[in-house]
Amino acid sequence: MSQLEELNSARMPTKPSAAEEWLSLVDEQFRKKDFKHARDVVLQGLKNFPNHPHLLDRLFIVDQRWDTPISGHKVHLTIPAEDDFPFLQQCYANDPFMEQLLPMGRKKQTPESIRFALQHREFSVAQSRTLHWIIKKEACADAPPCTSNTHLMPIGLASLIDIQIAHRRAELLVGIPGLQDRKKTSAISMLLILDFAFNRIGLHKLTSTVIASNQHSQKSTLAAGFCQEGLRRQHLRDPKSRTWLDCYENGLVEDHFRDSPVIARMSQRLLGRDITKSLSEAL
Repeated sequence: MSQLEELNSARMPTKPSAAEEWLSLVDEQFRKKDFKHARDVVLQGLKNFPNHPHLLDRLFIVDQRWDTPISGHKVHLTIPAEDDFPFLQQCYANDPFMEQLLPMGRKKQTPESIRFALQHREFSVAQSRTLHWIIKKEACADAPPCTSNTHLMPIGLASLIDIQIAHRRAELLVGIPGLQDRKKTSAISMLLILDFAFNRIGLHKLTSTVIASNQHSQKSTLAAGFCQEGLRRQHLRDPKSRTWLDCYENGLVEDHFRDSPVIARMSQRLLGRDITKSLSEAL
């Protein structure tokens, strides 16, 4: 082949591979926001191209396990439904609570925006890279011990936000406004989310940002197994006082989670099982 022929050959567009064509079909469904169909196309594609990394990334976004409720010792993390509207409205109206839960600042949530979010809660990771739960505690309609009349009472909020698909990373938020429910229930909720994140959905890292003045929250975060990775000075601005706030940056990677005797002991005591073991090890 002459040098001119080689040059012309190099300029010719290469034909997309079969896998790339399949990815185009998947991404078309994502553009249409038809996430259910996108998941079906991804699953079919993985039959033809097993372990294809880009198909696996797209499956991660629309994985059905994101929408699975989580249950532990008398504590349940449920996906918000329309009958949770009064509790959500109550939480969003509680400014001191929301400022601690979302220190980055937030848009004012109107009743209409809350209802809209509840009506479009499916595939929240695909739509907004977030996942929200209502923390609910078992309550008995009669005297203890609990019977079949047990019902669930909403007491707090939990979320994974800023979910990074390529890096398998998310920021964890847990908040319970009532003091009487906070300590033990918050610890159980954290453990349930750690179990979900590392054992069920397959995240590699969780992060947590805590305002430096909130020492109680920082101590609780470290007690749950997180490591303080840094202090960001004057990182946020208080929307009311306009003062600058320092923030702790905390993180928990999967290797540390697996090797943590603190998490192992806590989960054995509060959940009755060691969540640091993978699902295959636990069987």
